[in-house]
This record gives sequence, structure tokens and C-alpha cells, in this order.
Amino acid sequence: MRYDRHIDKTEEELQELRTVYAQDEVERFMDGLSSGKIDNEEKVIKFTNYVRSSDGLTQLEISRLRRLLDEGFIEKFATNYNKRFSTCHMLMNRMRSSISRGMGMLEKLCEKRRTRGGCKQKRSVVACSKMGRSSYNRSLWGLEQYKESVQILYNEIVSYKSHLTECIDLCLYVIAQVAYIRNHPAVAHEKHQKNRQEVLLNNRSVIKRFIDMNAEMENELMEKVEAWKQEKKSMEEISAMLDHTLDVNQYNDWIISEEVMAARRDGLTNPERALWGEDKQQVMLCRVAYSHIDELNPAGQKDHIGGKFLALLYKWSNAKARGLDYWLIYFTDFYKSSGGTLTPVKVGAVKRGLKQLLKTERSEVDAFNKMMNNLVKKYMIPASKQEKDIKEAVNF
Repeated sequence: MRYDRHIDKTEEELQELRTVYAQDEVERFMDGLSSGKIDNEEKVIKFTNYVRSSDGLTQLEISRLRRLLDEGFIEKFATNYNKRFSTCHMLMNRMRSSISRGMGMLEKLCEKRRTRGGCKQKRSVVACSKMGRSSYNRSLWGLEQYKESVQILYNEIVSYKSHLTECIDLCLYVIAQVAYIRNHPAVAHEKHQKNRQEVLLNNRSVIKRFIDMNAEMENELMEKVEAWKQEKKSMEEISAMLDHTLDVNQYNDWIISEEVMAARRDGLTNPERALWGEDKQQVMLCRVAYSHIDELNPAGQKDHIGGKFLALLYKWSNAKARGLDYWLIYFTDFYKSSGGTLTPVKVGAVKRGLKQLLKTERSEVDAFNKMMNNLVKKYMIPASKQEKDIKEAVNF
């Protein structure tokens, strides 16, 4: 009878294999020996050597997977391991010897029957193996009744299956960690910011050279990110979408290009130009204010920045174009990247705040504007020194 060793490279298949390898009933093993017709000393020794060598390869793959974790696969935003494959696919490729030889072990413990009538239909190894999902016959005596060579074989299989289980557990751990990050945009964004700073620090001379050359650095990824922002996606959401989808060169090119383009525009980013045009002074006022906004204790319910506060801030910011939705995306991204600890409310709450302002006394609005102006005055660099510091900042 022909058996099918194929398995799909999915998390579900990994979970299935783990369940199979985690079981080590001795009665399954004994029934598997007779079903697989491993019925003499020579076959037992040959099978033992196969299992022992397979176990050694599996332990080698465990060390490779551990090295992958030790090298920071989870912490890295971009790697060269995931450009073509999903994480599960990539990891199962890395443990291909364990997958292949483990299936070989299970097949040797399948029932051996002669194929009748030229039937070429294949049945699943996992489903048919006595040490897999197949039903098995209970033995009337224990393993101690077998020769020592059979007992050694059983111990080798238990060791092998233990290491196969450990190998799969490592894969499932990586998959779970990547899934957690992709489902938690704030965590993904924090990871992106950390990796971004590393790229900037490691490429200072390259960035300076491109700035000095007045280089154009547009690329497709930058355009995609801008398009996603136009769709009202936050940088947290974009970070979660891009985590572990770029190779190192793509990621570095994106970060360097963004930095150079910002410097080429005299420090104004594309979103800032969209909101304030070429009014560099107003942009600087807003940057300073947004960076220190937590000093004003704007926390509302559940550590959110409330709608009315943001409505007042929007009016004070004097954005000339694009409207509230675009401004709120910019503010939220800038505030979070500056270390802000609160969560701005959604745009609907800010719109309700704007309606409240229509009924608000002018003195309350004036008091807010005065408070913002005092905050900016506290931290704003004088204009002449500001120009110099901006130039030094973008040129490191």
C-alpha cells in the first residue's frame, strides 16, 4: 500500500504533527512494529540507526531555530527570511529534515499490505501510522518481553519525538509572536520606531551625502505609505501591515529616502506641507506644542485626549488645508513618535468637540490659545538659532 507523506506548510498541520509526536504510548509502538513487519533483529537495528540519525538532524535544526530567535527575528521589523514566504512556510522550510524524516518514521510504523488490483490511491501517513492517528491493538504483554534491541529502538523513538515536539514548539512560538505584533498596531509601531532609529544611526554618512547632492529619493513604498495615510490609516496600522514583509534593503531604502526627502524640503514633511503649505514657522510652532502637550494634563476618560481639547488644539494649529481628518492623523503620529503617553480620541469625537466650541465662551478659547502660546514660548528656539539647529539636525 502506498502512503502519502505530503503535508501543507500551515500552522494547522504543525499543530496536528505536534499532537502526534507528543504521544508515546508503548502499545502503539509495539503494534506498529508488527504492522510494519519490523520483525527481525536486522530490521530493528536498521530502523534504530535511521531514528538516531534523524534525531541528530532534528537537534541541529532546533539549534538553528534558537539561533534565529537569539539573532532577534521577533524584534526585527525587516529580515531577509520572509520576503517570499509566510512565516509558517519559512519556518517549516528551515526544519525540512525534521518534517521529512519524521514522516518517514511514521510510515515505517504503518500497516504493510500488498496493493491489490493496481490501486494507486494514497492514504495519509499521519492518519494510518500506528504512532499517528491510526487505531491500534493493545498488547497482552509489555515491552520488557522484547529483546534489548527493541527496547533501545523505543527509547530512541521517544527521544526523537521529544525533539520533534520541541522543534515544532519553537516554530509555533515564533508564529504566535509575529501574529501578536501584527494584531497589536501600537506594539508594531514601537518596534518600527526602534528599528528606524537604528537605520538612521547606521547610515548617517549616507543620508548626509544624499542631502548634499540634493537627491530625489522617491520610491514605491513611500508612495504606498502616503496612499494608506490618505485612506486614514495611522502609522500604527501601517507598521502592523508592514512588519516582517520587507527585506532589509527595502526597509533601509524606505527609511533613508524618507529622511532625505524631509531634509530636502527644508525639514517639512509631506503631511506638513499638505496641512500648512510652506508656512515653516507655523509647522515649527505645532511641532513644539505637540511634543510637549502632555505637560498640559489633557488626559480625559480612560487616558484619552478628549474631543473638545483636540478641537481647541485643531483651531489653534491653524491648518490651512486637508481638513480635520488629515490633521488628526498627522497629530496622532507626531504625538506618539514624540513619546506621548495618551490616546487621542477618534475623529467623530473631535467633530463633536468642534460643535461644542460654537456654544463655548470666547474667553475659554482665548485662555486655551494663551496656554498653548505659553507652552510654545517655553520651548521654542529663537528663529535665528532655529534655522541653524534644523540644518544641523538634518545633516547630523
